[in-house]
Amino acid sequence: MDTKKIGIISLIGILVVACTAYFSYNAGQNKGFSIKEEEYKAEREYLCNLNRGDLEHLDLTSDKFYLIGHKSPDADTVISAIAGARLFKALGFNAIPAIAEKADFESQYILEKAGVEEPEILYDVSGLDIMMVDHNEYNQAADGMQDAHIIGIIDHHGVGSVTTGNVIYGTTRPIGAVCTIMWMNYLNYGVEIDQNTAFLLLAAILSDTGNLVGTFTTSADVEAVKSLSKIAGVEDTDAFYKEMYAEKLSYRGMSDLEILLADYKGYEAGNVKFGIALANAIDEESAAKLAKRLAAVLPEGFESKDVDLMYAEVSIREEGVKIDYIVPVDDYSKKVFEDAFPDYDEYDGTSFIFRSGLGRKTKFVPGLTDFLVSYPHE
Repeated sequence: MDTKKIGIISLIGILVVACTAYFSYNAGQNKGFSIKEEEYKAEREYLCNLNRGDLEHLDLTSDKFYLIGHKSPDADTVISAIAGARLFKALGFNAIPAIAEKADFESQYILEKAGVEEPEILYDVSGLDIMMVDHNEYNQAADGMQDAHIIGIIDHHGVGSVTTGNVIYGTTRPIGAVCTIMWMNYLNYGVEIDQNTAFLLLAAILSDTGNLVGTFTTSADVEAVKSLSKIAGVEDTDAFYKEMYAEKLSYRGMSDLEILLADYKGYEAGNVKFGIALANAIDEESAAKLAKRLAAVLPEGFESKDVDLMYAEVSIREEGVKIDYIVPVDDYSKKVFEDAFPDYDEYDGTSFIFRSGLGRKTKFVPGLTDFLVSYPHE
């Protein structure tokens, strides 16, 4: 055989060996990836099953339970009940979403866009199995909550007045929205989030975090919005938030008293009951005008609530900065407020103005609670 033929045969042999080695290596790599993928799935399933362990002893007294949020329901309250009920149904429970009062305009707008009906209004929850969402205060709860059988609390506020001798399901996290906690629960329990549920959760998180700029916004809220927006098919979350916010500020067809009580919450500390009504405005000029309008109806609202102190809070955001106008109902409320929060920026005769914000959840309630506990009133 001549030298030329030997060279060609050798070259072919080298190519065959190289190709065999290449494909064998890639097969091994693919097999390895497959094994890793299978291991990951197995570990994921194992962790999800562990997480579901906290559902094994839900203290049910009937064949169903309700998820319900606070009175004056906002988007986070309404949608956490809906998404939570869907989650527990997927896990085999007869869970039903409910609200304590009619939903606000923003929630109605979100539900309409999603094609979802407003949950059932429960005017009295006495004797029912209840999982509380977005609150843990009797003063904010549906009527009859003290006579309900509370099986769980899912919240992102401070510890409130609700007490029970039962072992309950509980998730309380310092996170921007309860719906972020719901998103995390879906992941922890290994339940897939469909497009409609993702849309609802996304809307509520954007609403409760002020488009991810609220004081209590966390990295978890940010990641939830990233994930849910992809599933929901919402490309421009900023534009979506502006749509919702415009609806929130419309207050169409509402009297000033109805605006005052639309987002009202009651609290208790140091044997003193107090209430804070929250409203929103677009700029400082409209905030000052709305504060004066609410000041005129505050006494009537005060008479309708069983509280010792009452305030209206009008909030705005300008270029990412939160400004709050705080309106006390009477001289006593004013005196307590001045003692508790002496570092306000301005008092215009109607409102105490805080140009760095006095968020109800983050500063107002904790600060007033600490003051009332430290200097108890009879």
